[in-house]
Formats: sequence, C-alpha cells, structure tokens
Amino acid sequence: MDLAQTLGWERLITAEGVRTTVVAGDPDWNELELELPAGVALDLRLEVPLAAAVGYWHPGAGAERTLAADWAGRTATSLVSWAPVGCLHDAAGTSLFAWGLDELVDELEVRYGISEEHKNFALQLRGRPAASDRRLRLVTSAAPTPLAETVSRIAGWLSGRLDATPLPVPEVARRPVYSTWYTFTQDLDQERVAAETALAVGLGCGSVFVDDGWQRLAVGRGYAGCGDWVPDPAKFGDLAAFSADLRAQGAGVVLWIAPLLLGPDADAFAALAPYAPTTVDHLGCHVLDPRHPEVREHLAGTCTRLVVDYGLDGLKIDFLEQAMVYRGTPSGGDHDDVGEAMRTTLALIRQRLAEAGHADAAVEFRQPYVNPAIGAYGQILRASDCPADAVVNRRSTIDARLLSVGQVVHGDMLMWGPTGGAEAVAQQLYACWFAVPQISMRLADLGTEQSSALAGLLALWQAHAPVVLDGTLTVQGSERAYDLVRAERTDLAQSVVARYAPVVVDMVAAGGMTILNATAEESLVIRVATGLSVRDGRVRSAAAASVGSVGEVGRGLHELRVPAYGSATLAVEADAS
Repeated sequence: MDLAQTLGWERLITAEGVRTTVVAGDPDWNELELELPAGVALDLRLEVPLAAAVGYWHPGAGAERTLAADWAGRTATSLVSWAPVGCLHDAAGTSLFAWGLDELVDELEVRYGISEEHKNFALQLRGRPAASDRRLRLVTSAAPTPLAETVSRIAGWLSGRLDATPLPVPEVARRPVYSTWYTFTQDLDQERVAAETALAVGLGCGSVFVDDGWQRLAVGRGYAGCGDWVPDPAKFGDLAAFSADLRAQGAGVVLWIAPLLLGPDADAFAALAPYAPTTVDHLGCHVLDPRHPEVREHLAGTCTRLVVDYGLDGLKIDFLEQAMVYRGTPSGGDHDDVGEAMRTTLALIRQRLAEAGHADAAVEFRQPYVNPAIGAYGQILRASDCPADAVVNRRSTIDARLLSVGQVVHGDMLMWGPTGGAEAVAQQLYACWFAVPQISMRLADLGTEQSSALAGLLALWQAHAPVVLDGTLTVQGSERAYDLVRAERTDLAQSVVARYAPVVVDMVAAGGMTILNATAEESLVIRVATGLSVRDGRVRSAAAASVGSVGEVGRGLHELRVPAYGSATLAVEADAS
C-alpha cells in the first residue's frame, strides 16, 4: 500500500527531491514531514475523495466558496496574504478534508478544486527554492467534525508550530470603536473628531481610530503624499494635545498609517524611491520593498515616532498586503522572500516600540494579513473594507474568527442609510456581532430613532461581549455566507445565536440564550430538545426596546413573534424528572 492509500487519499504526487514521511496520526489527523533539500522547491499535489462536498473554505475565499475546478481555484499566501489552510465540507457543514501547512511566512502558491479527470478534490502546494535544507509539516484531517471546530483546531496547531506567541490583547482593543473613516473620509479635523468622540464615549466606545486624512498631503482620496507621516497642521494643529484630551475622556487613540506606500509628492520620496521601484496605479503611489533593510528601518522608526510623539494607544497599519507586488521578483536587499522580509519588519517595529516603553501598544491588521503568525506582531484582526455591506462584513468577521489564535477580531467600520430607521442600524451591528464593532457615522447628525437604536444595541453587545468574543463558535451555511452563527460559554451557561436566514434555531442545552433575528422576517422558529423547556423570555425590537415576552414552551417546534432585526432572550431550563 502506498502512502496516499495509507492516509485515505486517492493520489499523492511530489516533485523530485521532496521526501514525505508520516510522523503522527491516522486518517482523522495526519502529520506529514516534508523534507526539502537546498535548492528544491516545494511542489506537492494530493487528491482526496469528493464524497458529497458542496463547498471549500479557505481564509481568502470571499464570495467564491463553492467548488471551483482545479484549474481555476488558486490563491497566494505569505505572512501578509491569508494563510495556508483549507477545508472541504458538505451541506451539513461537516469537514470532509481539511489541511494546514506550517509555512505561514514565506510565499506559497495554493491551487485547489475539482479534478474533472479523476472526479475528486485536488490540492497543490508550490513554494520557492530555499538556500538551505528545510523541513515543513503538513497536517490533514478527515475527521467528520464541524467546519468551525476543524479550522480552529488547525489554526491552533499552526500557532503551536511558531516560535513566537500571540501578544496579549489590551482591554482598549475589546471595546467598541469610533472610526473616522466612513464618517469623514479624508475631510476630518481635530475639533470635529473630538466632538464626535465625546458622543461615542457616551455610547460605550473605548477608543477613536483616526483614519486616513490626518497626515499632510492627504487630499482627493489618493496616496500621492504618503511617506512623511506628519500631521496636516490645518487639520491637526496639535496632535499630541488632541490625543491627551481624548485619553482623559476615556478614549484610547489609534492612528492610521500605510507605511509601505510612498507618494511622489512626499518629501521622503527622493531618499526612498530607490527602494520602491513598483507603482500601484489605482493607489497613485509607489510601494516600498521590505526586502531592503533601509525600508525596514524607515518603517520601524516611523511607527515608533508616531506612538511616542503623539501619546498614542496604537496604530492601524494598513496596506501591508501591497508588499506582495514583489512576490517572485529578484531582490536587491538582504531578503529574497517577501513574507520573511515582512516578518523581520514587523518584529523590528514591535522591538522598537518595546524599547520606547510602548510594548503594549495595540496594532490593527486587516484582511488579508490575518494568519496565525501575525499574532506575534498585532492584537487586532479586522475585516476588509465593505462599506454598508452587512453580508460581506458577516462573512469576513466569521472567517477571521475561525482562524484567529489569541487575537481579537474587529468588524469593518459600520455605516448605514440615515433614512433606514432602527432596522438599518441593527442590520449592520448584527453583521459583526461576533467581533468588536467599529462605528463610523456622524453621531451628532443621527436622528432620534437611529441614535436610540445605536445606544441600545451597543449596550446589548457589551452585555454579550464575554460570550461573542470568547465563546466557542459553531457555524451553519458557510457556502451561503453563514446562515446561522452560535457562540457559547458553557462556564457561564450562556449562548448567543445570530440567525441570518429563516432557519430553525435549536435549543440544545439549559442556560440563557439570546437569539438575534437578523432577517426581515417577523418571526422565528425554535426547536426545543427533549428534556428542555423555555420558561420565559423577553423580545426586543431593532431599537433594543422591549416589545413583548415569551411564555413557557416545551419540546418541539415553536414559532415566536420577534420583529425583523429584533431579538429574543430566553431562559432554557432542564425539565425536572
């Protein structure tokens, strides 16, 4: 019996020189060691039974998470581009085949999909030749476990393979955020941001994220002025005083920076241009190549200067994925691989922050740089930009939650239509209920209905925070952007369920349960398991106002009248018998 058959696969093909050895496990959990002699690139293809698969989950799948052909499915990974993890699953959300490779830093090409010839699922991994001998570990699982459990287990295994451990998450990163981006875009100033932050603190927000626009030459939604990273004196005449004032009000201050971007209008352009040969037309700027030590020194010095000089609680470090424009290109620096260069860069930033007395500074990274190895350099993982798109925000935050190991996940900044009533507010907040919300509306201009709804919903989220941020997740319908998501804390006997489609919600254990009716339906259906009953409950509207109660119900199916984008909090008890 060959190795593929031993592992329950149908086919395994490796490039000449790549040696594979089973080091642990069985078909439910295998670990293979891949030995790569110097100069030999990783090139491995495996094929597994298709069974009744309906979807393939991976961190960068986005909307394309049904089954691609093997000539179409592909992605690239590195420290700043997703992660080498995937899960083939069936319609019940049960994993059929999952995998992870402990190559979380260096560049890797991943191809995947349905083999038309062999009627199975194929996975191919290709890397760069290394200068010295290397050993990699590939873990695979055929255990019929739920998608969320499977991905989380692999993420934990990958994290355990790292030398560095995730940074502790500061408390400021776990409280709702007020973000300036969708509120003001680049048209912001010190006085208006301070006024909005004061209102946000009253709603329970714990920080303000001052986004793009604070820096000199930030005009026209472009990046031609990036590189100097000094405040625009017309917008922020005294950024240090501004930061101190807001911190005195109870709001941490986090500043946006895109340190790899270098614009032709920046004073720093002449000195740094030799290290930024590639332009990105849609951004209107060059991208610094982190494989040069001069670039890494510039980035570390700039980030540290901002935190120290302006008394910041952290940085929102954006556009790091742009380093991948140098993927596979010759390097004139001391690193050949972009991922390895970015690891050195981020480690240097953290080192310099610690040396300056700011080891606990919060750093936000956003998709696509959300893999487990990033946790040693930043504590916040944020969903990628999706203005007012509740479906994408939901999918993105849950994807990040499944892969996170020790980091806290934030949703993309929330905006909604001012004429959409309380339901528009609830729709957006419910989309990222299992992450920290970032509010980005002009609070002073909100109508009474939406303002009241926002206050009530944020209070409800904060009451749920210990469960939704730290609870065990289960998910349903990944291929449909997640129909239902459940977070559970058995130690607290509490659970929170968000119902994003008209599906039945199961009551399977005693304790308190809140169900979010994140749909336009005016009711929801629950199924109470044998031995349980709902003793009482209360129903809230989208405005978080109490609008009714739930009487006692026993086992079986029951329809509850819960308004569109409302919620129901139920007390589930075990029957005495």
